[in-house]
Amino acid sequence: MSVLPAKTKAVLFDKDGTLVDFDRTWAGTMMAGALHFADGDRAKAEMLCEAVGWDKARGTFAPDAFFANNPNAAIAERWAALLGRKSSAHDAGRLDAVFAKAILASVSPLGDLTGVVGRLRARGLKLGVATNDSRVSTEQQLMALGVGDCFQFVSGYDGPCAPKPNPEAVFEFARLARCKPDEIVVVGDSDNDMNLARAGGAYAVAVAADAEHRALLARRADATIASIDELE
Repeated sequence: MSVLPAKTKAVLFDKDGTLVDFDRTWAGTMMAGALHFADGDRAKAEMLCEAVGWDKARGTFAPDAFFANNPNAAIAERWAALLGRKSSAHDAGRLDAVFAKAILASVSPLGDLTGVVGRLRARGLKLGVATNDSRVSTEQQLMALGVGDCFQFVSGYDGPCAPKPNPEAVFEFARLARCKPDEIVVVGDSDNDMNLARAGGAYAVAVAADAEHRALLARRADATIASIDELE
């Protein structure tokens, strides 16, 4: 049974942890960025990774990882501070470039991404993405996954809308999809996503494979699912 309300006209997805497997996609990408930041020093790079939520022993990110919930500029600022220097716009730009290149080799879908997206489009629904990753990199990742042409709207931390949980992405997507905000379903795996939906007046669907994580998100969600395969 579909969790989408009957009046749904558009679906606004988070990317990481919702459409793509966060650990598989970002572990190697994060290390590539950390090594670049640490001038190739492996020990320092591992320290930087752990400081933003990487659990080396388990080989996964913590659910509340700083890396998962903040834009690249904030990660660059934290890493620079840990290395004893002041961050700059150049640092953030370098990190964007390294991440954007490395991630295309590791981006991995969650669930039946192609099938779910295709069936939602076949129902006449407009699809969008609101992410804390950069917009251009997100568009490249979606193309690499074979679904780039399925999304009418993509907003990253760098625009065109203000970063989550600011509701601007909901309002702009509603304008482009020619629908009301309450006819949009926001699907995501973080508090940022649930708060985005609440602030924008959209319907909130929390997605998390881990039952404990799903229960925490349920406090702010209208519905919960284990993966996007359960949307329909």
